[in-house]
Amino acid sequence: MENVFGLLLLIVIGGAGLISVFIIVNLLLPVPVARTRAALETSLGRSLLLGLVNDLFAFVLVAGIIWLAQQAGGGIVAGILGLLALLILLAVGLFTVLGLAALSNVLGIRIGQNGINSVTRGSILLLLAGLTPYLGWFIVTPLTLLTALGAAIQAIFRGKEKTA
Repeated sequence: MENVFGLLLLIVIGGAGLISVFIIVNLLLPVPVARTRAALETSLGRSLLLGLVNDLFAFVLVAGIIWLAQQAGGGIVAGILGLLALLILLAVGLFTVLGLAALSNVLGIRIGQNGINSVTRGSILLLLAGLTPYLGWFIVTPLTLLTALGAAIQAIFRGKEKTA
């Protein structure tokens, strides 16, 4: 019974922390979030496909780097390769957080709010959808993470729009 209480406490505290992160990202990075939100609103399927391809590429790249580090047998080369693998995982994680912050903003605006209330409501909706047993764990969460990653990559690396 104490494991259930600990798990419930972890979900509540972790969820509140995740909602706070999305709000902070929306407040501190309004331009990248707006570009990512625009990418989500205009090309959702493209964002999903781009996220899937980049996630698979990052997985293969990190697995190859870890394999090379093991073949190096330790030392400075293995440490540098391990650091490189961690930096790749960190970059994928940061892009995903940016995409999730924009997605929570999109969901909140579609609910009917604007501003910080929209991010809060969208984040709560996103969190509850991901916590739904089976459907949320195995369908909603992976699709959401891949779409968020693809939208953030699309927003950051797309060229600036040319003005006439």
